[in-house]
Amino acid sequence: MSMLRVPRLRLITKLIISFTLSVSCMMGALFYAVSGLGAMHKMETEIARNDLTAATLTISLPEVMLAQQRYAGRYQILRQIEFKVLYDQNAEKFRAALASLKPVYPGKNLSTLEKQYALYSELTDQLFAGRPVPASAMKRIVAQIDYTIGLIREDQLQSLKGKLKASDEKLAATVSRSLGLASGGIGVALVVAVLMIYSFATSISKLQKATHRIAAGEFDYNPEIPLGDEIGELSRDFMAMAVRLKELEQSSLDASPLTRLPGNIAIERSINRRLREQIPFAMCYLDLDNFKSYNDRYGYIKASDLIKEAGQVIYNAVKRLNDPDAFVGHIGGDDFVVIIDSKLAKAACQTIIHDIDTMIPAYYSAEDRAAGFIEGVDRYGVPRNFPLISISIAALSCQPGRFASAAEIATAAAAVKDRVKESTGSNFIIVREAGASEV
Repeated sequence: MSMLRVPRLRLITKLIISFTLSVSCMMGALFYAVSGLGAMHKMETEIARNDLTAATLTISLPEVMLAQQRYAGRYQILRQIEFKVLYDQNAEKFRAALASLKPVYPGKNLSTLEKQYALYSELTDQLFAGRPVPASAMKRIVAQIDYTIGLIREDQLQSLKGKLKASDEKLAATVSRSLGLASGGIGVALVVAVLMIYSFATSISKLQKATHRIAAGEFDYNPEIPLGDEIGELSRDFMAMAVRLKELEQSSLDASPLTRLPGNIAIERSINRRLREQIPFAMCYLDLDNFKSYNDRYGYIKASDLIKEAGQVIYNAVKRLNDPDAFVGHIGGDDFVVIIDSKLAKAACQTIIHDIDTMIPAYYSAEDRAAGFIEGVDRYGVPRNFPLISISIAALSCQPGRFASAAEIATAAAAVKDRVKESTGSNFIIVREAGASEV
C-alpha cells in the first residue's frame, strides 16, 4: 500500500498559513488576556461592594454595641432621659448595620445575631421601663452578641482571603496563558521562517550544483527538487532549459561549419516534430545547379564563399516572410532545406529564386557573365558549356497523415527535385497532393 504524498504548498500559501497561525495565536492571547482581566475586574468589584462593606460593618458593630451598653448603664444609674436618647440612636445604627449586612453576608450567623440582638433589646426595654433586669442575663446576651459578631468577622475574613487568592490565581493564569499563546505565535512564525529558509537554501544549493554540472556538459543532470511550489517550477524550467541546451549543442555540432545553418539531425528533428504534432507544413528541397563546374573553374575558396552567402540569402529570404516557426537547414554541399507554412511555400520559392539569381552573377568574371556560361568538363570527362549557377526547388505540401516520417518526405522531395532540374534556369515545383503540382 503506497503512502499518500502530501502536496507541496506554494510560497504565498505557506506565508498565508504561517501568518494566519501567528495572528490566531496572538488574537487568542489578546482575547484570553481581555477575558481574564474582565473576570478579575468582576471579582474585584464584588470584593469592593460586598466583602469590604461587610468588613466595615462588622468592625462598626462592636463599637455601636459598646456604646449602647454604656448609655444603658448610665441611664440605669443616673436615670437621665438623654442617655436613653443616645441609646436609641446607637440602637438604630446597629439595626441599620444589620440590614446593610444582609445583602453582602449570606452566612447563617447573621440570623443568630438578629435573634440575640432582639433579646438584648427586650432586656434594655425592661431596663428603661424601670423593671429589674438581672445583670447576669445582660452580660450573657452581650457576650453572645460579641461572639457572634466575631464569627461573622471571621467568615468575612476567610471569604475575602479566598477571593483574593482566586484573583491572584486568575491573574497568574491569565498572564501565563497569554504569554504562552503569544510565544506560540512567535514560535510558529520562527519555525516556518526557519523551514522556508532551509528549503530555499537547499533548493538553491541544488540548482547551483545543477548549474555547474550542466555548464560542464551534463545536460541530463536532475537536481531532484520536488514540484509544487515556485522553486519546484523553477527547477522544472531549469531542466527544460537543460534539454534545450542539449538540443542546441547537438544542433551546433550538427550545424554546417560553413553556413552555420542546422544540419541533418536538426532537419530531421524539425520535420518529425511537425509530423508528431500534426502541423501542416511545406518542405522545400533546394539545390544549386551547375555548382560543380563553378567549383572546378573558380576553386574551392570562392565556391565556399558562394555557398556561405547562398545560405545567408536563403535564410534572410525566409525570415522576411514572417513565419516564426520557419526553419532553414543545410544538408551539405549545395543542398539546403526550408520548412515553412504551406500557405507561404510559393512566396518562399519565388523570393529565394529572385534573391539567389540576384546574388550569383557577382561570383563570375565579367567575361563569363557576358557569355552566360563557363567552359568545363562534365562528370564523364566530356568538355561542355555550363550555364551560370541557378537554383532548383522541390516543395512538398505535407498535410497531417500524408507522410509517416522524415525519411519518406526526403525520398519524395528528391524525386520532385529531379523533375525540377529537367528545366534550365531557376525553377520550382510545389506538389500540393498526389498528382497535383504547381510550377
